[in-house]
Amino acid sequence: MKNKFWEIKASADEKTADLFIYGAIVSGYKWRDEDVTLTDFQKSLDDLSPTVNTLNMYVNSPGGSVFTAIAMMNQLERKKNKLTINAYVDGVAASAASFLIMKADNIFMYENTFLMIHKPMITLWSANAVDCREQADWLDKTESRTCIPAYKSKGTELLTDEKINELLDGKDNWLDAEEASKYFNIVVLEEEKDAVACADIELLNQYQNVPKHLLEPVQSTSVMSTEEKALREKILADSKANLAFLNTIL
Repeated sequence: MKNKFWEIKASADEKTADLFIYGAIVSGYKWRDEDVTLTDFQKSLDDLSPTVNTLNMYVNSPGGSVFTAIAMMNQLERKKNKLTINAYVDGVAASAASFLIMKADNIFMYENTFLMIHKPMITLWSANAVDCREQADWLDKTESRTCIPAYKSKGTELLTDEKINELLDGKDNWLDAEEASKYFNIVVLEEEKDAVACADIELLNQYQNVPKHLLEPVQSTSVMSTEEKALREKILADSKANLAFLNTIL
């Protein structure tokens, strides 16, 4: 089982490349020899032909590991002087995925997609009071040094400090495409994506007030090639299997 929730695919002319981030953003630790780590993600970026000048990032993720998302943000940042990064929200960009996409030069959302913002979280097993306080301090630092700056970097004039505090108020705050475009420099595409319900249901169910249609399979008239659909389904299946494996060993 490969610890992989992403896939990078260059176009035939090697002028553009597609990065699919589907499913939960997992830790990227080397549990077994065949596991894929963040070093592999960096290598995939580095292996792109120098002729690639555009990276299209397609996201349908309920979030996941804050550590991994931050590392990916830094890796993408180092590539921005060589290529343009476009992020497309295919279904949902929640939690860690919501600030990961802020590293893109341009962000696009389809009409039926969502952005979910909340305070960074962590799960503790057998933690005492000292452990909890230390983790709380770390989460506060992550929020102030990573999350907030990322959101502000793509914020409109309506994304005031007061609004950021409101979005990070301890609740799960869901923004549809139109709402998100008020506070962030996001272009809303006037079409819908049938991938909207494809993110990990198990993780989505842990959130509050999840929009109903994100939890239900939907049909759409949007066109997706058989090859692209198969690739996205494979990434999603790998991600779900890996999440189940991690839950088992933990």
